[in-house]
Amino acid sequence: MLSKLRSRLDSPWVVIARDAVLAALLVTPTVSEAHTTGIGLLPDGPVAAGVAVAAAVVVAVRSRFPRAVALLTSLTMVLDGVFFPLVFAVWSLGVRRGNTRDTWLIAAWCAVAVTVPWRPGFRLYFTDWDPQFLLLLPVFPVMFVGFPLVLGLWVWQRRQLVASLRERAVQAEEQRDMLAAKAVTDERARIARELHDVVAHRVSLLTVQAGAVSLSPNQELADFAEGIRQHGAAAMEELREMLSVLRREDGEAPKHPQPTLAAACELITEAVSAGQHVQASLPEELPEVPGSTARAVYWLLHESLINAGKHAPGSDISVSLRDHDGRLDVRVANTVGLPRAVPVPRSGFGLIGMRERVALSGGTLTAGPLLDGGFEVAATFPKEPR
Repeated sequence: MLSKLRSRLDSPWVVIARDAVLAALLVTPTVSEAHTTGIGLLPDGPVAAGVAVAAAVVVAVRSRFPRAVALLTSLTMVLDGVFFPLVFAVWSLGVRRGNTRDTWLIAAWCAVAVTVPWRPGFRLYFTDWDPQFLLLLPVFPVMFVGFPLVLGLWVWQRRQLVASLRERAVQAEEQRDMLAAKAVTDERARIARELHDVVAHRVSLLTVQAGAVSLSPNQELADFAEGIRQHGAAAMEELREMLSVLRREDGEAPKHPQPTLAAACELITEAVSAGQHVQASLPEELPEVPGSTARAVYWLLHESLINAGKHAPGSDISVSLRDHDGRLDVRVANTVGLPRAVPVPRSGFGLIGMRERVALSGGTLTAGPLLDGGFEVAATFPKEPR
């Protein structure tokens, strides 16, 4: 909040308006000082008043031309003996130009201009100096030049420090993001190695063994083993794609065709060939749906058929796709399966993933047990993009 306010106050138009208001406020006291002061080369009169007005007006551009304004106000001080514009000009010189050679040279000249007793009539009187005036003489350059210059240099130094700290903060944030990205990349590589070591080796052995059994003279056993080998090979291909994503530094998935409704219907054929009892009710012509809906339907069928085979082996599975009233209804239900000797653990992540995919495509999903002990998953999708 403070940084936004500071940036607005430092905008060019705000600075111009601020300096213009200051110049307008300085006109009256500067003209009054020109009439009452006893120093200055010009005698009191219209010319002196005009020079005083000019001294106040040039303060309006002190932020843009600090050196020129400091020299002009010092000249008007010599001519008219006015101090107010010079104070603001010297302060702006320190703030805008900083600790430079030009700053100190101009400040030294301003100190000389303030110290020398310029008298009307373009003459200098050094013989009638009052002793008290001599004691006060060093106070004028300190008050009207030294103090505003030091204050301006302090502001300039503080701004430099703040800018340096802000730059360091930005660099630290960039370095932190780089370290975080490197940590993510290293973690992806570690996960890829562990997945390869734990899963790929076992699936490869399973595929090789199934390929050996597929050569059996028992045709039914050979077909069953061939199905296992094909599913194992497909699993290895999907695992390779997943590992390639984890190993990529940019984390982008490789380009491959996205699932469609036709691919979703092929899952039913694969499930039947794997030995599942599936009855499908599909429209004669698959409707046109958005890509997000097709992907959601694909993974819903994929997860539902896998869950049915895992948790209810031997059950009867019914799959239906209905296209009506601008909606696509998908339903997968299974009856009670054969009892398992070892219960299969339930993680619940499959249903969570289905709900997320259906929600992303703008649909709704319900899932739960049936009265006869089976399980049903039903979803409704819009046929138009969201």
